Amino acid sequence: MDMIETVLILVVVFWLGYQTAARFHRNIFREILKELGVTERQLNDLMLRQQQQLAGHTSQEPTAELDVVEVRLEQMGDVIYAYRKSDDQFLGQGCDRDSLIQRLNQNLTSCKLVVDVDDGADLLRKNNT
Repeated sequence: MDMIETVLILVVVFWLGYQTAARFHRNIFREILKELGVTERQLNDLMLRQQQQLAGHTSQEPTAELDVVEVRLEQMGDVIYAYRKSDDQFLGQGCDRDSLIQRLNQNLTSCKLVVDVDDGADLLRKNNT
């Protein structure tokens, strides 16, 4: 074996080890959250509060309550469609996650969109497209 093959083997072994460890830690963390009873909605609410604090909004400042709109997503071919869950009103479409979010920002006034896992939340993951 020459030096290039040895380096390639080391790189592949390191990468496989890293991926295995990352998957293991994700699964452990997911199980811990499940045991503690932490829901995805609670995590999303926490993320929004943290983003507001980072943007300079503190809990002492009065903030307007945003309307909550529950959304259902469908994918047909390469297009993702968004509908209001309560009345199936069409809200927008996009060919990927980013274009759908951009379209929804254009079509809706300030509101908080909520998409449950059962309603297609997986379609909004970055690695879905």
